[in-house]
Amino acid sequence: MTIIEEKYNWARTNFSPNNPDTIVIHQALAPSCTAQDIHRWHLERGWMGIAYHYFIRKDGTIYRGRQEYHRGGHLLGDENSNTLGICLEGCYTDYGNLTEKTVPEAQIKALHELCDDICSRYKIVAIKRHDEYPSAKGKDCPGKYFPWERFLRERGIDVVSDAWKEKAVEFVKKFQQATGLTVDGMAGTQTNAKLDEVIKKWKEAPKDNAQAIKKAWNDFLNAIK
Repeated sequence: MTIIEEKYNWARTNFSPNNPDTIVIHQALAPSCTAQDIHRWHLERGWMGIAYHYFIRKDGTIYRGRQEYHRGGHLLGDENSNTLGICLEGCYTDYGNLTEKTVPEAQIKALHELCDDICSRYKIVAIKRHDEYPSAKGKDCPGKYFPWERFLRERGIDVVSDAWKEKAVEFVKKFQQATGLTVDGMAGTQTNAKLDEVIKKWKEAPKDNAQAIKKAWNDFLNAIK
């Protein structure tokens, strides 16, 4: 694997340090562009320069953006902490006449090779889509036409089906409703704390009423199925 080192004219160089443990995949939302194009677009937004750490063209050529030990700007604020951003040339979502429904195999192969290299040097705990982050809510990135589930399977990462995801969200909503929490379907801090509280009461119940509590818990589970 070869990484092409680009020279960038940075607006500022006071980068924050970065200790990567997560890889985040993006799309450029442009069918044809270069690393220098990305750099220029980000400068025009008033940013330091190219926000990603790597850029992969459709032919599989890999370009370096920011240094890995510099925090990126590909997410919002502290979401960037301990992440490495990889951007793919292309527009793999529905976007008028720019829409592309096929990701070149050379590009996917290069992405795998780059992830392999990164994972060999850091303790990477997750590979995520850009749109998994709160600041990207409602976006489609790296795009509906990027073969995400195939990519994860090829990396040996278990894939949760959309059907199971929907069941999980429905479970959380019913649990929140039953326990008086705000119903949003998200397992946030308050929801997790309430679930821990319920489970703790169940596990630590005195012998004299343990069966009653366990029955109540089972009844609750059956009620929200």
